[in-house]
Amino acid sequence: MYACIHLTVPTAASLLLDLAREFSPVVEEAAQHTVVFSIAPLRKLIGSPHQIASEICRAGYERELQASLAIAANPDTAIMLARHSIGVTLVTPGDERLKLGLLPLTALFGHDIPIDPALLDVLRRWGLKTCEDLAALPERGVAERLGQAGVYLRNLARGQIQRPLRIPAPETSYRSQMTLEHPLELLEPLLFLLARELTGLCVLLRSQSRAAQSVAIEFQLESRDPYHCTLEFPVPLDDSRTLLKLLQLHLERHPPEAAVTAFSLCLEPVEPKRVQRAMFLPPTPAPDKLQLTLARIAGMVGKENVGTPMLLNTHRPDAFEMTTLPPETPIAEEITRPMETLRLVMRLFRPALDARVRVVEHAPQDVLASLVKGRVMQSAGPWKTSGEWWTTTAWSREEWDVALDDGGLYRIYQETPSGQWYVHGVYD
Repeated sequence: MYACIHLTVPTAASLLLDLAREFSPVVEEAAQHTVVFSIAPLRKLIGSPHQIASEICRAGYERELQASLAIAANPDTAIMLARHSIGVTLVTPGDERLKLGLLPLTALFGHDIPIDPALLDVLRRWGLKTCEDLAALPERGVAERLGQAGVYLRNLARGQIQRPLRIPAPETSYRSQMTLEHPLELLEPLLFLLARELTGLCVLLRSQSRAAQSVAIEFQLESRDPYHCTLEFPVPLDDSRTLLKLLQLHLERHPPEAAVTAFSLCLEPVEPKRVQRAMFLPPTPAPDKLQLTLARIAGMVGKENVGTPMLLNTHRPDAFEMTTLPPETPIAEEITRPMETLRLVMRLFRPALDARVRVVEHAPQDVLASLVKGRVMQSAGPWKTSGEWWTTTAWSREEWDVALDDGGLYRIYQETPSGQWYVHGVYD
């Protein structure tokens, strides 16, 4: 048995939910001012459906709610009767069709059901006005003309829809906190407690088929302001040991300034990344192991020196900046990608090699630099480039491609203001 309460005079929705949860912990919000819940367990506590209805009315009167109440054997029948009847309606099992028969057809489309509203016009063109008119039609004929949607509406009009309550899934919180009995100054015991909390949160993540995109930590310090830190991961993680190691490397570089009295952890859940590996290619390093390796390298050389180069939006030659690594790209995709054009590859010298160049008739003839020495056999150029004249990083140069008698093909250039020559790189 199910009871449905529908407010005839809209008031605060919280009062309606409080009333329903007083009688059942499982409540479905069928609409903004309509709730439905099971009263089967109340038979042993309160008594018959009439006594249960009396108790619900008494609780609603105490809250000064003006509402209609319907009790039926299935949720949809109770919802339609509560929304289209005044007062209290009790339906004996088996009498659903009789009680619903006088309701208009619009009652079938009143609550949230996956039915095309255009079917209402079709039923009206057939001359149907009430639920009894639809319930009296043969099931086979309705199925042939309206399909499964028509059969569903016919069964709804007859009060024969049996379904469980639609209860929204509770929102999962991936947050944990702990208050310490004694302040901790050493990192090792603090990591032991962090490991216990991270293990529980990662188990919860995996049970929900989720992974952590970032972890935010707040440490309450003794006689200091709270210490906050947030670690973001290029690839979502769900392994507590990897998360703990990344936290350890971060705290070793940036330890709290005082003893820790409490802490809280918060994980940002996202969809885990799933990558299909190639069958005939060697396995690539796991994303979590790659992040640990990068974190260790960042601890030695600095975080600003670890990442991947990204070209800047400028015409300045070889202008780039270091950015965080993007999510892992499958190796199979890189290998199987067709090569559109065959291009030469230049291996740059960083920094460029100082050179002495002999020029004859405005073209280089001999090049002398460390690791590079020879006579120019062929040359192409010059290509003049300049830019950013409005900043302190302005450049102006003339570039040449030269083939030397040692068999190498090089890119050289001359700084226009100073006249100094450099070897920029060698073509492979």
